[in-house]
Amino acid sequence: MCVLSSAMGCKHLVVPTLPTNKHSMPAQKRQQYVDQAYTYTRMFGGSLSGFSLLVLICTSPLSWVQFLVTNNGLELNAGLWTLCNHELCWSHAPKPPYYLQYSRALFIISILCMLTGLALLLSSCRPAEGTVSSKLDLKVSILNFCSAVCLLLCLNLFLAQVEWYTKSTMDSEFLWAYYLNWCSDILYICAGIISFLNYITFQSHPPDESVSTIPPQKSRLSFGPGPTIPPATAGKSSSEVELLSLREKKQAV
Repeated sequence: MCVLSSAMGCKHLVVPTLPTNKHSMPAQKRQQYVDQAYTYTRMFGGSLSGFSLLVLICTSPLSWVQFLVTNNGLELNAGLWTLCNHELCWSHAPKPPYYLQYSRALFIISILCMLTGLALLLSSCRPAEGTVSSKLDLKVSILNFCSAVCLLLCLNLFLAQVEWYTKSTMDSEFLWAYYLNWCSDILYICAGIISFLNYITFQSHPPDESVSTIPPQKSRLSFGPGPTIPPATAGKSSSEVELLSLREKKQAV
């Protein structure tokens, strides 16, 4: 813009303009990044669950507790699935250790819940599945919490069994395998929280439906988009379309 002045003649005036974001990310690419973030979060939660399941399977055949007989100082080891052949152990007890049976049942239920959750995650990775539904995160979160609750009850019942049976004749000391199961239970809870937060985030930010790719209509010669026919004249014959076009030309004149 040029501004006239009495002394210097024509002076150019710079008009400030607002900056334009020429490098803005397309909506389709942004949606792709969001989907990748959901996928990576889901994979991280599944990795925690898989690691916890591996720890449980590895520590289940080991001894969880060590008994020390107060009379002669004899040391005995026992676990959830470990059998002890001494007369003071659980297998030779006069009363059946029913707490131990409940602990074993809850341990099996916990593993089954976690295997089901991991199977759902693995099935969603197949290419034929297409878009993964947000309900998958909710299902995995529920299974993680169910597995964590079952494992928590299993460990508490095992603790009650040890204290109930050994409080008069033996001293007990829990081994590192028992505490690793508590760490696995914490990881189950963390995996459930991650899956639940992923589900809430997906619900609060649903995928943009306008980003759907629509194939362009091409003409027979492939020189660009073909002629678009209005919906009002889509079901009419060619003669009726010509009459309508003539009427529109007369009205325009």
